[in-house]
Amino acid sequence: MRGRAAGAACAGDAMKLRDRIHMLGSGLLGMNASHELDCNVYLLDGGEAQAIVDCGTGYGVPALLAELERTGFSPAGVRTVLLTHAHQDHAGGASRLRAATGAAVVASPLTAAIVEAGDEEANGLAEARIAGVYPPDCRLDSCPVLPIEPGECLRIGDLSLETIATPGHSADMLSYYCPELKALFCGDTVFAGGHIAALRSPDFSMAALERSIRLLAEYDVDVLLPGHLHPVLRGGGIALTQALAAFGLPGGPPSIV
Repeated sequence: MRGRAAGAACAGDAMKLRDRIHMLGSGLLGMNASHELDCNVYLLDGGEAQAIVDCGTGYGVPALLAELERTGFSPAGVRTVLLTHAHQDHAGGASRLRAATGAAVVASPLTAAIVEAGDEEANGLAEARIAGVYPPDCRLDSCPVLPIEPGECLRIGDLSLETIATPGHSADMLSYYCPELKALFCGDTVFAGGHIAALRSPDFSMAALERSIRLLAEYDVDVLLPGHLHPVLRGGGIALTQALAAFGLPGGPPSIV
C-alpha cells in the first residue's frame, strides 16, 4: 500500500506534489512507494518534455515506470534523467531508466565518471554491500552520462533548471533549481526540518556542507525536494535557515543517518 503525504493531491495513482512536480518513487526513508532502498524519485513536467530526478537503486525501476504511466505520461516523453550524486540509492537505476526511456542521463563530471565506469568502490556500494546495507546482487550498471558543470542551465520543455554544486554529503553532489516553480531538487544536501545526512565516508565534509547550504539559502525556495523524508511543499527555504542556525550549535544539525 502506497503512503500519501498529508495534503498532497494525486494524479491517477501517482503522487502529484505541486503543479508540474510528481513523486514517482521513494524508499523506507520516505513513503516506500517503489523499493525500500530507493531515494525519493521525482518527475518534473516541462510540457512537451519531462525529466526524472534521481533513479533509486535499480530495484524499483519497474514501479517507477508504472507510476510514470499512471500520471498519464509516456516513457518516451522523458528526455532527461538528472542525478544529484552517485550513491547507489540515487544512481543505481540510471542504466535501466535510460534503456526504458531513451533519455540522456546528466550529472556532475565526478558523478558522470563514477557511473560511466560502474565504479562501485567510488560510489560506496562495495563497502555498503559488505556491511549488509545492500543485498549481494546489488550492482551499479555502467551507462553513458553527460557531464554538466555547476552554473549551467538545462531546458526541460518550457521550464529551466540551474545546476548548483553542493558538496558536503558527497564530493560530487549537484542540486537543481527551477526558478519558474521556485523548486529546489537538493539531493542529500538538506532535508525537512533542517536535517542533514552526515556519513562516515572519506568525501563527507561538514564544512563543505555548511557552505553548500549557505549558498542554497540565497535562492528563493518555496518547494524543497530532498532525496529522502518528505518534500516541503510551501516555505521550503525554512529548512535551509533551520540547518544554518543549527551549524552554530554543539553537534551541528540533526542527521537522518
